Amino acid sequence: MYRGLLPGLAAALLLAGSATRAAEPPPNGPLGGPPGASSCTGCHASQKIANSEIPRIAGRKAEDIVTFMRQYRSGAWPSSVMGRIAKGFDDQQIDAIAAWFAAQPE
Repeated sequence: MYRGLLPGLAAALLLAGSATRAAEPPPNGPLGGPPGASSCTGCHASQKIANSEIPRIAGRKAEDIVTFMRQYRSGAWPSSVMGRIAKGFDDQQIDAIAAWFAAQPE
């Protein structure tokens, strides 16, 4: 009698599990990078732009990006925009964003 219920119960559990996973946010942001990386690309171009005062960060060393972001966040480097943006990220987020940009082609 219960043997007939097992396939239905198993199917229900699988569907419930997939629905839960579908509701979770994706691990990466819209560009395939970590959450928060897209806030950088609004100003930091992915392609070289002649005479741009805003540096490209794709392909830079992760350690450099981390240092810059933390110094902007602490206020050690004055800025009009970067300090406000950097304050929105914790150390783990900064590390993830820096690693992702460092892995991008220069």
